[in-house]
Amino acid sequence: MDPSSHKRYHLHEWEPTDMFNAYYSTKSEKYITDESVRFPMEQLYKVAGQGQMTGDYLIDISGGCHIHHLLPIFEFFRDITILEFSDLCVKELVKWKHRESESYDWTHALSIMEELQGSSFNGNEMENALRRNISHILKCDFTKENITDPVVLPKADCVLSLYVFHAVCEDQDEFCGSKYHILTTDKKSVEEALRFAGFVIEHMEVIESKLRTDSIYCEHLYFIKALKQSNGVI
Repeated sequence: MDPSSHKRYHLHEWEPTDMFNAYYSTKSEKYITDESVRFPMEQLYKVAGQGQMTGDYLIDISGGCHIHHLLPIFEFFRDITILEFSDLCVKELVKWKHRESESYDWTHALSIMEELQGSSFNGNEMENALRRNISHILKCDFTKENITDPVVLPKADCVLSLYVFHAVCEDQDEFCGSKYHILTTDKKSVEEALRFAGFVIEHMEVIESKLRTDSIYCEHLYFIKALKQSNGVI
């Protein structure tokens, strides 16, 4: 596949339903949803249960119009803002928030939450409670000094991001191979980069990835909870 035909996530419009069906829905292969849906949900549930993720205001800036990663932690924040690069993704998230009939079905993610929480779980109540906690769904643009211009966001107690920052890195050669979109950074390099940027790692989980497709090739998936303690060098 010609890499020039690939769309840049934060620069081009693309059909979010294709991404949803390929990586986050019941139409996906089980090993894919285990990595893209179950893995982050289990890890977030673990750290939230240990009291490591709390505050008033959460900003989520993730790749794609998915909400499964918010299910394990939204109860620990009073106000959530979701940022997206794509108008189409914003549209799909708004459809889900307003419970429109054609919005994406997250029953499979709610089933994972039921496994984690046990018999007291009520999927409809949880999904509706998450909807209520999301106050804004905004388009953002990393080329602007204020990425949500003209909206000015308050400082967040927590920033959550899944599958996006390596996709918007300006130095594409650092992350992309000749054919596949490849993230090959080893654990030690990840730890050093975060420390260099002024973060202290409080929790890290690494699993070997089985993702091997024409558009993405991952060696490992990382779940990292890090606390910003200094300005560092970014």
